[in-house]
Amino acid sequence: MAPSPAITFAIPYFANLEYLREAITSVQAQTIDLWELLIVDDCGPEPPNELVESLGDPRIRCTRNEANLGLAGNWNESIRQSNAPLVTLLHSDDRLLPGYGAAVIDNATRHPDVAAFFTGTTIIGADGNPARSLPDFVKRFARRPASDHVVAGDAALSVVLANNYIFCPTLCYRTALVGTRPFDARWSFVLDLDNIRRLLLSGQTLYGIRTPLYEYRRHGSNQTSMLTANAIRFTEEIALYREVADAAAAIGWQRSARTARHRWMVRTHLAAQSLNDLVHGRLAAAKGKALMLWADLRHPRAG
Repeated sequence: MAPSPAITFAIPYFANLEYLREAITSVQAQTIDLWELLIVDDCGPEPPNELVESLGDPRIRCTRNEANLGLAGNWNESIRQSNAPLVTLLHSDDRLLPGYGAAVIDNATRHPDVAAFFTGTTIIGADGNPARSLPDFVKRFARRPASDHVVAGDAALSVVLANNYIFCPTLCYRTALVGTRPFDARWSFVLDLDNIRRLLLSGQTLYGIRTPLYEYRRHGSNQTSMLTANAIRFTEEIALYREVADAAAAIGWQRSARTARHRWMVRTHLAAQSLNDLVHGRLAAAKGKALMLWADLRHPRAG
């Protein structure tokens, strides 16, 4: 009888088989063996069955939802179907570095009360080569601990809200503490940040591994790029930060409440994207983002 996996790498998948192939290869290159790879196809146009079958690896399995569940639904389904106590939701267009699994398992063993672990990140472009954007450049200077560290309590949540330095796709969840339905279907963009804030506000702990062990791909057709372009991300971020401000204030977490009310990172990014749209001649988009920023500055508690 095969030993149970120590970690599940779950890929919520919809499309782009070539990126998926790279993601799978990065899992197979892990320095540990006790893993399973689960691909959950959310009724996408490019089924991955033939690709998975061609690999002939019994540690890799693929399922297809009966109906499209959407982003949050498919993420929750991916966690629900996992067989290991630790689950990483590997985005289908990203890649793991070989030491990711070993580092997460080692830290999970040493910190049994931690709900989720996250690692440092390398940014890659559509071609898989190192890339950098303005937000990534700014994040390099964000205030955060210089070494591996615990994330818990008011002060830690305040830093996360101010800098958003956790690349959420790097998170590995301990399902015994996080549950199998941690993501809220209200959101299209901030569902992972929403999960982090709920974990921290409920007294759970995260743990940061500073070593870059995850390759996050930025390209024009990924969810983040599309939701930034049409401003949905900013609508959701403003709404989420308003909720966090109220929830943090209700339990006496004044630093987090103040940071959420000011939300300078969200506002600065919104202003920068409006200017970028203006420079590139996208006048309607620039105006829409500028008006959104102005409304938030005038009525920070509305909505």
